Amino acid sequence: MNSASTSARPSQASLTAITLWPAAVLAQNLVAAKPTTRILALGMALQTGAPIHDCVQELVRAADLSQGDPLALKLVATALGGLQPGRATDPVQAVLATMVASAHELPVRIAAAHAMYRLRCLPAAAVDSICQMLLDADTGARKVALLAFSPFARSAQGAIAACIAGTAPAQWTQQALLALARSAGEDGAAQRSVDAFVMRSLSGTALLPTGIAAYAALACINPQGAALAALVKVAADARAVQESSAALDALGELGETARPAVRHVAEMLVATEDPAREELLCRTLVKLRPTQRDLPLDRVLQRLRDAPDRAAAAHCMLLCLHPKEFARAGAVLSQRFAVAADALRRVLSQTHKTLTGFELGGDVAAAGS
Repeated sequence: MNSASTSARPSQASLTAITLWPAAVLAQNLVAAKPTTRILALGMALQTGAPIHDCVQELVRAADLSQGDPLALKLVATALGGLQPGRATDPVQAVLATMVASAHELPVRIAAAHAMYRLRCLPAAAVDSICQMLLDADTGARKVALLAFSPFARSAQGAIAACIAGTAPAQWTQQALLALARSAGEDGAAQRSVDAFVMRSLSGTALLPTGIAAYAALACINPQGAALAALVKVAADARAVQESSAALDALGELGETARPAVRHVAEMLVATEDPAREELLCRTLVKLRPTQRDLPLDRVLQRLRDAPDRAAAAHCMLLCLHPKEFARAGAVLSQRFAVAADALRRVLSQTHKTLTGFELGGDVAAAGS
């Protein structure tokens, strides 16, 4: 039984193995008159090790022959994206530019834009089409368009700015605003100009989803600009729960980029006793990577003693950011452990171990109390 099973394996593997076509055969079939033959050849062109670099002209020709066939065009774009960047000839760039046009179905446009990203090229004829993809309803299309633009955002600044200026703020997307912000590069004057334009345009626009997404995009590029301050202001208004929570989420996603906001978020934590908001504020602070001095330790210890379990657990996250400096919190953790429910006890014990090197148990809790 074992020997039969073992002997069967090589033959099973051989059934699934793909033998690559020689370059001449692949080239011939890529430009075949029969559509099904071209599809088969395009599938072969996508195989690892396929001799596509010897068939560049035929791949371009395959695109011309496959007009009106979305599947074939998507395969052509994907295959072209597998070329080495140095092989992105003028004909290759020209055919990719035609495939990102809005006349084609979205999967074709996405594949062509991704090929441009991989080939590190952005044909002038494709710029306006890529701009429109930044505003597309499909998230994948927007992300690929941003990838395609990223190395060339500075040179495409005029087109990106014109696209956004011609679109109502309510239709702006985070990817479009990121492209606009990146188009300013390291030019301080250009950054300020972009900031001023976006902030002015957002006046009177709903914070969700457009306003907060716009602020986050700008703050990602220029943390010292007005956008980060705007996010902090929205986050501080605890009465507007949805907007405030979205702004805190955005700050957290910015990570260390938003570190100038740390003190403000810490002040918000001191000012609230709402367990849900405390948890969000603590999570946001963790993502901002605050220094020891940035954290309101006295308030953290107070909430560890007195807050509901959810809030107490959230504050444990802050202690773990600087375990050596906050080791003295071990006594408070031990006191709370003595009266905590099982779920919180697990968090307290793990936090105590992070700070002191050992977990809490019955004897330790009794000693701490």
